[in-house]
Parts: sequence; structure tokens; C-alpha cells
Amino acid sequence: MSGPGGGPAPGPASEPAPAPWADAVGGVAGRAGLDRRLVTVERLPTGRPGAAPHCTADYRAEAGWLTVRGTSAVAASVALARYVRRYLGTRLTWQRPHVSRSSLPDAPRTTLSSPHEVRYYLNVVTFGYSTPFWGWDRWEREIDWMALHGVTHPLMLVAHEAVLAETFRRAGLPDAETAGWLGGAAHLPWTFMGGMHSFGGPLPARWAERRVDLARRVLGRMRELGMTPVLPAFGGHVPPALVLAAPDGEHPTGEHPAGEHPPGEIEWQGWRTPVLHPGSRRFQELFATFAQVQHELLGQGSGYFAVDPYIESVPPSGDIEYLRAAGRGTYRALASADPDAVWVLQGWPFHYQGAFWTPDRVAAYLRDVPADRTLVLDLWGEHAPLHTALLADGAPLAGRPWVWCALHNFGGRPALFGDLRGLVRDVRALHDGVPHLRGVGLAPEAIENNEVFYELATDLAWDDAPRSPADLDAWLDRFVLDRYGLSRSGPSGQGDADAQGDADRRGEDGGGPDGVPSGLAGGHISDPAGLALRAWHTITSTVYGAGRTRSIPTPVIARPWAAALPFPAQRAAGEAVDDAPPTPSSDVDAENDPAADAALPRLAEAVRDLTETLDTMPGTAPGHARDVLAADVAELAGHVLAQGTRVHVRGILAAARSGDPDSVRAHMGRLRTDLLALDDLAGARPETRVATWVDAARAWGDTDLERDAMEREARSLVSVWGEQHNGLHDYSGRHWQGLVRDLYLPRWHAWADWLADAAASGPVPPDANPSALRERIVSIEEAWRGGVRPGTE
Repeated sequence: MSGPGGGPAPGPASEPAPAPWADAVGGVAGRAGLDRRLVTVERLPTGRPGAAPHCTADYRAEAGWLTVRGTSAVAASVALARYVRRYLGTRLTWQRPHVSRSSLPDAPRTTLSSPHEVRYYLNVVTFGYSTPFWGWDRWEREIDWMALHGVTHPLMLVAHEAVLAETFRRAGLPDAETAGWLGGAAHLPWTFMGGMHSFGGPLPARWAERRVDLARRVLGRMRELGMTPVLPAFGGHVPPALVLAAPDGEHPTGEHPAGEHPPGEIEWQGWRTPVLHPGSRRFQELFATFAQVQHELLGQGSGYFAVDPYIESVPPSGDIEYLRAAGRGTYRALASADPDAVWVLQGWPFHYQGAFWTPDRVAAYLRDVPADRTLVLDLWGEHAPLHTALLADGAPLAGRPWVWCALHNFGGRPALFGDLRGLVRDVRALHDGVPHLRGVGLAPEAIENNEVFYELATDLAWDDAPRSPADLDAWLDRFVLDRYGLSRSGPSGQGDADAQGDADRRGEDGGGPDGVPSGLAGGHISDPAGLALRAWHTITSTVYGAGRTRSIPTPVIARPWAAALPFPAQRAAGEAVDDAPPTPSSDVDAENDPAADAALPRLAEAVRDLTETLDTMPGTAPGHARDVLAADVAELAGHVLAQGTRVHVRGILAAARSGDPDSVRAHMGRLRTDLLALDDLAGARPETRVATWVDAARAWGDTDLERDAMEREARSLVSVWGEQHNGLHDYSGRHWQGLVRDLYLPRWHAWADWLADAAASGPVPPDANPSALRERIVSIEEAWRGGVRPGTE
């Protein structure tokens, strides 16, 4: 093997082992912008002591030739990303997936490893809130992101509806009934979980064909990179016709064999779904058919299967034996399909429906399932961890392998937040905590947000991650400089190794007081790097500060519904429900806290610092550091602008209480100005335009009718969500151009107009009859969902 110019390529002292996945890792390098001819990929025969299996890698560069070695393709890809970050000054992220230079500076042999064998990724509902309309190009970028960030076990739900449809067809259900049951594209994840059905759609005629083709490509690439895709299994949720039909005609409709639990029904947000008991013969037969169809359409599984029959619903019975038989039946079906199957299940139901899932019920559910055939996801580990209560010695699920996950985002709603220091603390503490930890993961409801949180979370799985507050300060410095291609001498447009050295040296003394980077605690700063670092100190000490494990809700998407503030009454999304909760409206998490309002002037200063930095930077190509900085400026400015609208909303209501219609309209005028400014800000970037979301949905249709149905589906998810009575309005609201101007602003106008008209007759009481207002709000929402701008019907 030779390097450029015919000289020897750098390598290990002994003969390197061939890597069967070298081309796959080389492809990742090439798509990231490197000249793959200059990148050699080799296999490490053994890992570092103390590392998990297949979790060691290193890199070395000499004379313009880069050698990356790993015990697995994913580990080698992580080493590749580390080299690019440290020596090319580029952190490869969702927003910046390509390097800005192709020359390869020399680098000494550098080794990294991970103690975490499993590094899990994605949430069932990510396939609704982020990925439902992705094609291969976007999926290819995401799989590259996974490899570069060390993901080993990604959830993969693409084409699950095609597998279900064929399963139901073979069970005798007519195609039209199946299509009606499955519903629309963006809501399929909730049909998969048994939460809903028969909403939206129909899917395009070629949908199944195209999705199966996409799924095969996605799985093929994951497998090439040595990942272990987690595929869905059958959860027992079926249309009524399949509940009533007697298998093989052996017993009449409505009758069940002796000792067999009959079908039941579960409820979620107003939808009621039939569910077969996993111990029943009907369930076992349909599961076997499903497994066969999945194998035929998508190929051999990895052995890891996700199934959560009661994810946010109360099971049909709380009887201990019923639950024990349900868990036993689910595992029996899995093992029959694949004797080596591992049941991947979320701990989420035990939190969300905690009043139902008492310790004895949790223990009974998995009592007959072998511990080593399960993998429990502690889904919301950064905010509501369950591992101590459920998985520690003596707990209901003691002895079972588990994965600590960060959930972070709900519904894709706009929010800058995340407790970065808490994240470092929590992951560091895992090694000395509950036994049988297999790894760490990310399970966000939506992705492509808060990149600093996800970059830190994935870094923490490796031994070169920050372990102390001083380490984190240095890491944040490096993150900022690499993100914007900056060095202490000014913008480079690409970053360089000197920037890394500057960050390392700043990290040696831990920065200034309270984590303020050295030299940034006060005084005039004019160099771009200093301005960016000062801005990020403000950002990380406020929205990413201690305790920020919940999003700071945006008032923009709150739904005005009465003569009262719409903020305080919103149920906190994700929090456990009571035994008999009211139907919630989840447009925001909760009323804002005073600290978030108090931070706005400081964050406005951070916007100015980043804007001044932006003005010094050349380059406009998408994915360039300048483009990333421009996106950050827009997002932070949008946060400040949106949070500032709360004062106008409060002013409107206060004026109405005083019987002052003119002041109501004046406050509404100020709110209108800010909302239009937010809409314009969002419109400057394609990723924050509703048209981008809608166009992606329409691209899956072949006829005007199909494209229109897909658009309605896309609009539904980010507005009303489901039916008007389901109470999920704006759960997936966004600061997108076309949503702010055409949905949220008309709703606020309707509210202010209603209050002003009422105030003309005197002070408006809290219990003023809201019927006329509510009728108007629903009309605005349905017009927007149907693609008709308010006022143009």
C-alpha cells in the first residue's frame, strides 16, 4: 500500500487487518467532502482495554494521507469525524454536513473508545414529526450523521405500514378497509403504537411500493455500516373486522378458546383501538404472518425488535395474571419468529401511566420473559429517569439490560433549551450506578434542533468527552469555534488546527469565573471569535443552563380559547397523567418562568454579538460556516422575539379587563408587528418555511388528488394535529413562515377582536361566554389545515 507520491502510507506496526466495511466508511468520508482516495480504512483486530466490544478506533495522518482504523465501521466513522473536527476545524452536524477544505494536515496516532456497546437513536414519533416525507437523499445524510456520531442501534420504521397492510390482506381484510384504518402518512407512528387509526389519508397509490424501496435502501446502508437496525414488531392493534373474524373458522365470532383472554380496547386522546391479547392464538397467528411479511419485504432482521402495545394507554385489564400473560405472549411470538430476538421496550408507559403501572404490575408484565432477551429504554433519562426505581437491584425490572436515553424534544416545537452541565453529570454517573447498563441513546420526538445538546450527548458516549465543568467549558469553546470556522486570529472560513489549540489551552485553566471563557468576562471585544464565544457564554448560561431539561414554551403557538391567558392552563407534555385526566391541550409545555423572561435582554445582546460576527464572515454556500451562523442568528433572534410577545398578550387581556377596547387593539397592533417580523425571519431560511414541509409531502403524490391529500396531512400534524375534539392542537407547532402569519396571527386577531368588542360594553370578566370566539378559532384552523388562507375563502 502506498501513499501520495508512492511513499509508504502510515499504518500500525503490524500488518493491518482488511476491513470488509472499508468502502462503506470511505463513502461516508467522500460524502462529507473528503477525497476518499486519500483516506485508508483499516480494521483494528482488538479493542482498547475497558472498551465495549467493537467500540475502539484511531486515526493518523501523514504526508496528506489519512488512515482511520476501527473495530467496527461505526467506530471508524467516529474517528473520522474526530479528525475532521480537530484538524479541519469542522464539526459535521445536521446543519453543516460537509468539510470546507480537502487537504489533510498531519496528525499523530489518536485513539478513542466507548464503554457503551449500545448507542440507540430515534423515537417512534420522530417518524411523524421529522422524517415522514424524507426521500433517499435525506435518509442517506442522516445515516452518515448516525455513523459519524457513533449510533449503533437506530430505530427503523420506514415502510412498517406496508408490512401491516400485507399482513392484514393475508388475514382477509379488504384493501380499502386496511387503507382507511392506516390513515395518513405523518400520523402513521401513532397507528403503529395503537394510539389512533383511520385519520387522514388516503395514502398515494404507489406509496407502499416506493416506501418499501426506500426502506430497503435505508436498511442496506445501515447494514453496510455495521449498524443493528431496530425493526418494529406487531403489537396486536387491529381493525375491528380482524378482532371478530375467527381464525380458520374453528370457533364462532365472539367466542374464544377456554383459558384465552379475549380482545380488549385501549384509549388514547379520544381514539379507541381494538387490541388482541398477546397470549391469544389470533395474536400469535397474526404476529407470525407479520414476521414473515417483514422478512419477505425488508430482509433478515437484526434480532432487535421494538414493540410497546400500551405505550401511552392503560391496558384493557389491570389483573396481574392478564398482564403476565400479555408479556409472556409477546415474547413467545417474538421468539417463535426469531429464537435470538431481543425485545426492545420503552420504560415510557411506566412513567406516563405511572398510576396504573404499580411495581407489582410492572414486575408481572415481564416476569416470564428472559432478562437477557430484553433491552429496556429509560427514555427520558435527563428529566424523569426510571432506572433507579425500575432497574436497580430489588426493583421490578432488576437484572435487565437497559439503555439511558435523552428524549429532549417534544413534537418539534420551537425551543432553545437543554441542561448541558446536567447532561455531563448524568452520563458520567451511569458507570457507577444501576447495573446491567448496556449503553446510552437519544430518543427525541423531533430532530434537527438544539445541535449543541445532541453534539454533546453523542460525544459523551466516548472517552474523549468532557467529564468536569472545566472540561465542558473547553468543549463549548471548541464547539463554537469549529461551528463557525473561527480562530482567535479571526474568521478563516474553514477553521484550523490553531483554533483547536486555542480551545485546548483555554480549557487547561477552566476559563474564568462561573465558566466564563477567559478574557470574556467584560470589556470591549471586537474579534469575531471573542464575540461568538461571549454570545455563547450568554446562551449556555441561560437557555442551556442548570435545570433546563424542559423546553421554554413559546407563547406564539398558544391557542386563545377564552377571556383568560392561554398559557397557565396547558398540561405539561410528557408528564405523567392522573387516573382520569381531562383531554389535554398540549400546545405549550407550561407557563414561562421569570428567569426565562429576565434572560431576554442578555440574549438580545448575544444576537447582536453573533450578528456582528456574521458581518465579518465571507461565504454564502449552504452548509458553509457562515450559513450555519446565519441560521443560529435567526433562531436566537426568533426566540427573543417570540418570548417577547407574551407581554403583548398579557396587555391585551389586561385592557379587556379594564373595559378599554382601544388599548386592546393597540396591544394587538404591537403583537401583530412582532409576529409578522417573526414570520419574515423564518422566511429567510428554507428549513423554517411551511412550504418546505408541504412541498416534501406533496412530492409523494402522483396526481393532484394525492398531492392535495398529502398536503392536508402535513398541515394537520403541525396545526390541529388530529380532530378538533382530540385536544392536541399545536402540539407540533413551529415558528415557520406560513404558520405564524397565516394561522397563529389570525387566531390572536380573532381573540383580540372578540375581547375589544366585549370591552366596548365594559370590563370583560373571566367567565365571558366564549362560544363565538371558539367558533371563529375552529374556522381559522380548519381553513388553514385545508390549505385556504383565512380571508380568502
